[in-house]
Amino acid sequence: MKCAIISGGCSGIGLHLARHLLSFPDWRVVVADINPTAWAALNPPLDPNRTIFIETNVASWESHAALLKQAYAWSNEQIDFYAANAGIGDRDSFFLPWNLDAEPTKPDLSCVDVCETANFYALKLFIHYARKTSQRLGLNAKATFNPKLVFTASCVAQYAFPIAPQYAAAKHAVLGFTRAVAADAYQIDNVAVNCIMPAVIDTGILPGGLNWPKEYITPFSTLNRAYEELVDDHGKVQQDGKSDGKDGVVKVGQSVEVALDKLYYRKHVEPPDESQRFMVQDSISPTGLWAQAMRKMLEALVEASKQQTNGQTAEGQPVS
Repeated sequence: MKCAIISGGCSGIGLHLARHLLSFPDWRVVVADINPTAWAALNPPLDPNRTIFIETNVASWESHAALLKQAYAWSNEQIDFYAANAGIGDRDSFFLPWNLDAEPTKPDLSCVDVCETANFYALKLFIHYARKTSQRLGLNAKATFNPKLVFTASCVAQYAFPIAPQYAAAKHAVLGFTRAVAADAYQIDNVAVNCIMPAVIDTGILPGGLNWPKEYITPFSTLNRAYEELVDDHGKVQQDGKSDGKDGVVKVGQSVEVALDKLYYRKHVEPPDESQRFMVQDSISPTGLWAQAMRKMLEALVEASKQQTNGQTAEGQPVS
């Protein structure tokens, strides 16, 4: 039986995904959410034999790490899929009037913490426990364990969205992060990283009183289809003209815009000239100029950290 973690799992996209996975007999689900009251109020509740709730603040490293540690133990040490989905909207404005006679106040960046930084934590932690599983399984790991990580970005990762600039910036970051880490995550750790970019969905993140045209609301069923394509071990894509994903190819580094009843696999922009093409291609090469320079820099940082640790240890030793 496979195990999934879904953050933001007590409402909206996360809850619908949890119910969808549990409609199949071979899934168990770890529901992570900051709101235990919402979990207790679920009606109907999720199958208690195949679900567990873990109260989690994904923007906190300690809380996020505790989630993965507990999920790893509950899953019999194999987390197959993490839907890093938790998100909130802007909590501050750069343009409302304020008192010019007072000192400016620090902006509330909670949206960035939850929608962007938490995903950096998610990748680090998911790879950690994927490595532990692969180490336990040994040479046969890839025969039974092909971990998938899907970030929830947004359609506004591609468009200007001035009504919520923090949210837009964070979702742009998720898209860029997905594309930046996917190749290495798959090549080094067999972790397939992708992101979904939903259009307007009827979730709690929408501001109250938003009278969005019903014909432009994307149903949760389309989101579930996107997850199915990104998580399938064989890259299956139903051939009905509603997805331009390639059938039979495991999805890695894909960004899927989910709008109404269709899935659009979006591509990055093409380099405008040879200099930019060289920059992009060199950054991909493990022996390229970028890689050589970064490797030296990281080695120097590791060495400096070791020396600092050794120096602190020496200071604590008793004098003979």
